[in-house]
Amino acid sequence: MRNTVLCMVALSLMANMVMAQDAGKPQKKSKGPLKVYILAGQSNMEGHAAVSTFDYIGKDPLTAPLLKEMRNPDGTPRVCDKVWMSYLTGPYDGSANGEGLGKLTAGFGARGDQPTNNCGNIGPEFTFGITMEKKLKQPILIIKTAWGGRSLNTEFRPPSAGPYKLPKAIQDEWDQYPQGAHGVPKLEERKKWQEEKDAASGVFYRMMIDHVKKVLADPKRVCPEYDAKAGYEIAGFVWLQGFNDLVDGTTYPNENYDEYARLLSHFIRDVRKDLSAPKMPFVIGVLGVDGEKCVNFRKAMAAPAAMPEFKGNVVAVDTAPFWDTVIEAAQFKQEEYNNIVATAHTLKADGMFNREWKWENYWKPVGKPLPEERIWRFATVDATEKKDKMEKYDDQRFRDITLPAGMENWHMPDFDDRKWTAGKAPIGKGVWDHSGHSGIKLDKFPSTWGKGEFLLMRTTFEVTKLDCASYRIAVLARQGFRVYLNGQEIHASGGGQDKPQYGSIVLEEEQIKHLKKGKNVLAVYANDQYSPDSPEHYAAIDVRIEGITKADQKKLDLALEEVFSPKDREALKGASNGGYHYFGSAKIFAQMGKAFAEAIVKLQK
Repeated sequence: MRNTVLCMVALSLMANMVMAQDAGKPQKKSKGPLKVYILAGQSNMEGHAAVSTFDYIGKDPLTAPLLKEMRNPDGTPRVCDKVWMSYLTGPYDGSANGEGLGKLTAGFGARGDQPTNNCGNIGPEFTFGITMEKKLKQPILIIKTAWGGRSLNTEFRPPSAGPYKLPKAIQDEWDQYPQGAHGVPKLEERKKWQEEKDAASGVFYRMMIDHVKKVLADPKRVCPEYDAKAGYEIAGFVWLQGFNDLVDGTTYPNENYDEYARLLSHFIRDVRKDLSAPKMPFVIGVLGVDGEKCVNFRKAMAAPAAMPEFKGNVVAVDTAPFWDTVIEAAQFKQEEYNNIVATAHTLKADGMFNREWKWENYWKPVGKPLPEERIWRFATVDATEKKDKMEKYDDQRFRDITLPAGMENWHMPDFDDRKWTAGKAPIGKGVWDHSGHSGIKLDKFPSTWGKGEFLLMRTTFEVTKLDCASYRIAVLARQGFRVYLNGQEIHASGGGQDKPQYGSIVLEEEQIKHLKKGKNVLAVYANDQYSPDSPEHYAAIDVRIEGITKADQKKLDLALEEVFSPKDREALKGASNGGYHYFGSAKIFAQMGKAFAEAIVKLQK
């Protein structure tokens, strides 16, 4: 007991000595309120850049230093010790929103229908937070709200902008056709359209504001280093949106985007009012899709920054300079390459083979007689059972039906097709209207399709040797089809194509094994199609098996490198999706995020 008392006295004396020493030292000042930044917008603010595109950043000397800040020494994405995220997102309709929480790192980009899961994407938030952490050296909270496919004129519509109204030019045009015509909806359709607009107006604006308020009601829930005594400061807002407005010709006829500038001005005022931050620095991320194109829209988007009331506290940051023309060119070349590889043969306007097509002669027909000389046996049938019928028009009409008795094994080698109609392929009927061309008259084709909706067709050919490096089927088909070789299904497609050309489908080993020396039986099941505006049916079908030797494959590969080079392939490692998402390029999003942060810092000064 005596020892315990002596220890307590000693501790008390030591504590008094420490307090006396501290009293003579200057006290450590508080770092001030928690800095809060709000990032909002649609899919580009979500961010579709995959982590796999990070390496591309380091290949440009101008951006390589940025990559070093984004990664740990072991190459993994950096985790910011002083930056916390609250990220509200979800499906396009906002029906299943969720909140992603945690320290800032890669993964707070687009999450699709899994809002709380790290899907490995980044948006501008990553380098925005990295840049802010470096400059401020204190705890930071980023609140991000973003949903794809949302417009400022409707879903993000600010309260003070008033209800959605059609532009006068569109209203006048609609008034000319009260019963609907020339793309103008009927009166009852217009009423429903307006009701849907009214119901959708401002919904995502309110979701955004509500979420920010929810987070700021308890900042410590998201940011453990939040000091309630110091409080928080809404230190900036970044807006990156615009694609749905850019392509909305109804709201902005003749590319007149003045209304967007008006709406964005209201948006800035309303956000500041609803968040009680009247002078909050505001950055407009001016949409840079297609680089320096879309001039009218980009001017309208940047316009609020030049208004006297926003002078010194609103800035427009043009993202067009970050557009990657190298990726753009490579992506265009890849599309051309993919089209070539996916096409076996092209047709001229009269439906005949285009033998002058550059890529026509590498693959060769397999077997005798040649495909254009082969005789097909074919029969057409209709669906007879109620469950198999499709009374209503649908773009995809291909389906399996119950065949008439005795035709169940129609595709097997030993099936007796001698009573079927005989003719050469392609087999067709009607006029095939397709994109970019006048219709091909299928009645010029060698054989006429019968009255039935479904076609069964069979042919035979002899193979003397199998010495090709690869084999494919070349298919002309307007709708879906199934292909059988010697009784085995080797390919099935439920869709069709709106192109007058033969598709190229390279066969796998499992499919090739059914091709044999000697007699082979090729069988095809398909259906016709018709337009919703016309009861006339149209269809075309031809299938042939082709092969390519090793020597010709090397020649083809070298020729294709002129279309899509190894350098182009390397450039596309910096992209993870399409153009309007800035190619899903981390290089672009990283530069944007840094630029947004630097713009806010400049406004704060």
